[in-house]
Parts: sequence; structure tokens; C-alpha cells
Amino acid sequence: MVTPRLPRKRLLLLGGSCAVLAASAVILWQTRRGAEAAPAAETTYFKNIGPRETSAAKAVARDLRKQPVEAVQRNLTLRLTGSLAADDKSEVGSNAAGNVSETRVERGSFVKKGDVLVQIDPRDAQNALDEGLSAAEELRVRLGLDESKEFCVDEVPEVEAAKIAMDLAERTFHRSESLKKQNAIALESYDQSVTDYHAARQRYYLARRLAKQLHRSYQSAVTHLVTLRKAVDDCTIRAPMDGWVAERNISVGERIIALFPGAKLVTLLRINPLRLALTVPQQEMAQIKIGQAVTFQTDAFPGRQFTGAVRYISPAVTADNRSLCIEAVVPNPNAELLPGLFTIAELQLDKKQTDLYVPASAVCNRGDVAAVFVIRGGTIREQIVALGDRDGSRIRILTGLAAGDVVATAPDGLHDGDAAP
Repeated sequence: MVTPRLPRKRLLLLGGSCAVLAASAVILWQTRRGAEAAPAAETTYFKNIGPRETSAAKAVARDLRKQPVEAVQRNLTLRLTGSLAADDKSEVGSNAAGNVSETRVERGSFVKKGDVLVQIDPRDAQNALDEGLSAAEELRVRLGLDESKEFCVDEVPEVEAAKIAMDLAERTFHRSESLKKQNAIALESYDQSVTDYHAARQRYYLARRLAKQLHRSYQSAVTHLVTLRKAVDDCTIRAPMDGWVAERNISVGERIIALFPGAKLVTLLRINPLRLALTVPQQEMAQIKIGQAVTFQTDAFPGRQFTGAVRYISPAVTADNRSLCIEAVVPNPNAELLPGLFTIAELQLDKKQTDLYVPASAVCNRGDVAAVFVIRGGTIREQIVALGDRDGSRIRILTGLAAGDVVATAPDGLHDGDAAP
């Protein structure tokens, strides 16, 4: 019997299929074998820590030093930027005109209230005062005034003389009138007595009016003396407050024009306390209250922190950036801080928050990643954390830990999964 032969093409296809099936079986067998062996041999490495074993037999960490996470409750803070300003500023001018004869301060000088800043030549003002004194004294003598008693118009010499003359004329008139009734006086003599009496009475009333007018003039002269004395005092320009001289814009020999607009001779600043001007976004304005504490830092004093308290709150929100302007008062007894310094401030709000702190030695840094080892249920676990500000020997933890967690303070040689003793 002759066996039929398959075509060559079909034989090639059948052989290729068998080869593919065999290769697939080998790969599947190796994969399953590797999966079974992996748990026993898996090892993960971390920088600066060493291998982490994940076998069923856990290593026991010896001499484990641990510490609970420190929970600190504090007020929420609002971070703001601002600048320092003088508590008060005075641009000292002059009411007196004249030539500057002396300047007694320089930029940076500290002056007390009442100290002399600039001296103007007072001779013209003093001469005017002397004239005023003479005029007032002349009126006082003419009126016969006694400063120990109140003014009485009938005690003025001219008035007193007119009163005596009027009384005499009145008595003469009454005698003439009595004699007329008896037809014992000539009519001409009677008419003369009547005329003399009326004339004397008018002179008396006129003398009284003149005396009152002179007294008013005397009062005006005395009042004008106050102005003249002030003109003399104005020649000495004094400090209106305690402060530091920021600018001196006048020199000896220069002419000062009284009340000239913009004539600023000396600029004084009061810098204890200072004012810290801050801008608060409108969405936070409801949390701002007078008396809230403010802490701030400035590049002029790296590493130092200053404090103040909110005292002034603007009654309106600015239209350009919809923010609220507030001012905090900052003590500055040593005059270290200066107006104009830029600051970064934190305003303490009434809301509370809990901050978590761990010792700095408990943190393992691996490039940009930080981690700590936490003891949970008798096992040491590695926990990735986000770090906040450093406070001395401790670091604030933003995320990754909770209050009550216990961390290893000496993580060298520890591995994730170690058993805690």
C-alpha cells in the first residue's frame, strides 16, 4: 500500500505552530516559578537607610529611642506684607520773617519738645514790641489806671474835673433859679447860669465817652502786646514734640518769608512707637479686630522677630485692590527699626489650630522627600511627611502624622517593617 504524502507547504505551517506552542509553554512555566520565589528574595533599598526586608520573619530594632508627636495649639495666623511708618511726622515751618542767625540741629539729631531748632534775628520784632509797650503805658498813665483795681470811668482825671465843673454849674443854676422867683437877679445873669450848667453837663458826658474810648484803646494796645510778644517768640523755632531730625532745609543767613507755602525748615519724626501699615484682603476683613497681636520680620534684622498690636482699622475698603488698611503699633524703645522698612507679618486670628512637632533628629531627608519612622501596633513603619518651619530643635509637620503618633528619634539602622521592642 502506498502512503499518501502531505504537501510541503502544509508541513511547514504545522511545524511553525508546534514551535510557537512550545515557546509559550516554557515562558509560562518560568513566570510562575519566578512569582513563587519572589516573596522570599524581594529586597528594597533606600538611600542612607539600607535594605528593607519584607520576609515573614521581621527584624527586631534594638535600643529604639522614641517620642510622642508634640501637639501645640495656637491661633491661626494671616500672612501679610506691609511697611513701617513714623507714629507722627512734623514739618516745622515759621510764622516769623527774617534772617536765620543760628541753626542748632543736624540730620539724625534727637530733640526734646521745646528744644531750639532754628533762631531768627529777633531785633525787628523786639523793636515793634518796645513800641507797643510804650503806647500802652502812655494810655495807662493818661487814664490814671491802677492795675490793682477795676477800671472806673469817673476816676479818670478829665472826667473827675468835668464832674466838679458840672456840679458847680448846677448849684449856680439852682441859686439863680431861686433868685429869679424872687425877682432878685437880672435876667441876663440867670440865662448865663442856665447856659453854663448845660455846657458843663455836656463836657462831663463827653469826658466820660472819651475816657471809655481811651480805655478801649488801652485794652487793644494790651492785646496787641500779646501779638508782638508772640512775634518775638516766633523768632525762636522750637521742636513741637520729641523726635528725630529727618531733614534740615535751612542754613544760617537765609531769609525766611513768613507763612510762605511749602517752607519746611525742619522735619521731625517720632519713631517710638512705630506704625506698621498692613493691607488685608477683603475676604479676611471680618476676622480683624483691634488688639490682635502681630509678629513681623524685616530683612534689616535677619532672624529677629518683632511684635505689635492692631490699633487702627480703616473705615473703608480701597477701591483699587479691594483691601482693608490697618495699622499696628510697634514699640521701638531703642530706635532700631526705622520708617520705610518692608516687613512680612503674621496677624494672629481668633481661630485655633493644632500644630504637630517632632525632633529634628527624627526626620530622614532623601533629596526632596522627608520621612519619619512611626511605631504603630508594635511595628515600625516609614511615613512620608511634609515639613513646615523649624523651631529650634524641632520641626513642624504639615501632613503625614496625627496627634498621638510615636516616632523614632534616632532612625539610623531602622527599616520599614521592623518589630518594635
